[in-house]
Amino acid sequence: MLQVVKVRLYPNDAQKQLLSQHFGSCRFIYNRMLGMKIKDYENGIKTSAYDLKKLLPMIKNSEEYSWLKEIDSTALQNSILNMDKAYKNFFRRVKNGEKSGFPQFKSRHNSRQSYQSSTATIKDSKLYLPKIGLIKTKFHRAVTGIVKTVTVSLEANQYFASINYDDGSQQSNGTNNGKSIGIDVGVKVFAYTSENKAIEHINLKKEIANVIKAQKILSRRKKGSANRAKAKAKLAKKHLKLKNKRNDFLHKITKTLSENQTVAVENLKIKNMSNSAKGSIENPNMRSSAKRGLNRSILQQSWGKFFELLDYKLKRNGGELIRVDPKFTSQKCSCCGHIEKENRETQSRFICKSCGNTINADYNASVNILNAAGTAVKAS
Repeated sequence: MLQVVKVRLYPNDAQKQLLSQHFGSCRFIYNRMLGMKIKDYENGIKTSAYDLKKLLPMIKNSEEYSWLKEIDSTALQNSILNMDKAYKNFFRRVKNGEKSGFPQFKSRHNSRQSYQSSTATIKDSKLYLPKIGLIKTKFHRAVTGIVKTVTVSLEANQYFASINYDDGSQQSNGTNNGKSIGIDVGVKVFAYTSENKAIEHINLKKEIANVIKAQKILSRRKKGSANRAKAKAKLAKKHLKLKNKRNDFLHKITKTLSENQTVAVENLKIKNMSNSAKGSIENPNMRSSAKRGLNRSILQQSWGKFFELLDYKLKRNGGELIRVDPKFTSQKCSCCGHIEKENRETQSRFICKSCGNTINADYNASVNILNAAGTAVKAS
C-alpha cells in the first residue's frame, strides 16, 4: 500500500549548494520544455513527454549546458513529466468547461522550490539523494518498504522531503469503530457532528496578524534591496508557521473522525461559495465588503483540505466518505422532515414551524446530512 511521509532535512553548506543547483536546473528544464511545447503547438506539431525526454541527452552533451550532467537525471526527467501533466490538465479542464489555468513558467524568486527524484533511498537513518549524498534527516515515523519517489523542497529557508513509498501491505493499516456520522462544516463553528459534538476553530488570529504585519513591512522595502530580501524571507517564515499550525489542526481532527466506518459531508462547491461580490459602477453592491469577509472566513477554514485528508484517512482505515447534496440540509427538520426557510431562526437556533422541534441548527443539519447518506436517524 502506498504511503507518504514528510520529513525535515538538515543539509550542510555544501549540500545546500548542490540542492540549489538541482532546484535551478529542474526549473530551467521545466521552462525550456514548456516553451518548446507551446511553440510546437502554435506550429501544429504534437510533442509528447517521451519526445521531450529524448532531447535531454543531446542538451546535456552540448558545451553550453554540460553543467546539467552534475544533476540527478531522474530529477530532470520528472520535471518534463510534471510539465506535461500540467499541460494536459489545462486542456482537460478547458474541455470539461472547468476553470482553466495555463501552466506558468517557474520563477527563481518563488519562496518555494522543489524537485523530484526517483532513485533516492534511505541509508543509516539518513536520506540518500543522487549527486548529493547522505543528508541528515529527522524521521518522526519509520519508513519501511520500497521508496518510489522523493520530492525535495525548500520553503522559508527550511528543507523538506516528501517520501512516497510502498510498505508492502495489501490491506488497510487502521481500524474503524463501525459507526456512521454526519458532519456539517460552518464559519462560526468549524464542524458539528450528528453525535451532537461541536469542533471549535483553531485560534489563528496571532499568526494571521503576524503575516499581515510582515506583508506591510515587505511592501515598504525597495525592490532589489537586501532589506527587501530579508523581509521576504521573514514573510515566508510567517506563512509557513500559519500553514503548519492549520495543517496540524486538520490532521488531528481528521485522524479522530476517520475512526468511523462512514462519514457523510455536504458536497460543497467551495469555489462558487467564495466568488467575488464586486458590483459595477451602474449597479454597485453595497454588501461587497461583508461578502469579502465571508469569503475570507470560508477560505481560512480550509474545507477542501479537510475533506481531502478525511477521505484518504477513511480509505486507509477501511471506511468511506460520502458526499451528499447540500440542498435544504439547514432548512429541513430532522424529526418530521418539514422544510421551511423560517425554521432556522438564527445561526445556531432551529425551531420547526410544523412540529415545534427546537435544537441546535448545526446539529440538525448534521443529522440531515447523515440521513441523506442513507442512514435513518433522528436528533436526540
